[in-house]
Amino acid sequence: MPWISALTRMPWRLLVEHAPTIVDAARRLYVGSGRARGRSPSSERTGSLDALERAVEQLEAREVQHASVLEELAKQVQDVTTALEVLRARVRWAWIGASVAVAVALATALFLGR
Repeated sequence: MPWISALTRMPWRLLVEHAPTIVDAARRLYVGSGRARGRSPSSERTGSLDALERAVEQLEAREVQHASVLEELAKQVQDVTTALEVLRARVRWAWIGASVAVAVALATALFLGR
């Protein structure tokens, strides 16, 4: 199963440690790209200047879209790492419960075996 090998090869501890940093960086990028940029009004506009200005506006719009996507991806990574931490804790408790059950079974078998 390829997804199992992907889960075992991912540096989950590293992702968990750096998830808040990733989310903060994505938020800063999103907020920074959303600011209105001031333009200097010019009375002498040529056709090529208008085309250049439109191209810059399109690039700025794409930058905002990309920042939004990055923020969403960072949030999803944070959610996945949080879910993995919860699963890790549940597995730990399951192992503890299984160990206690085995110990009780062995103690019962030894006690009844007398």
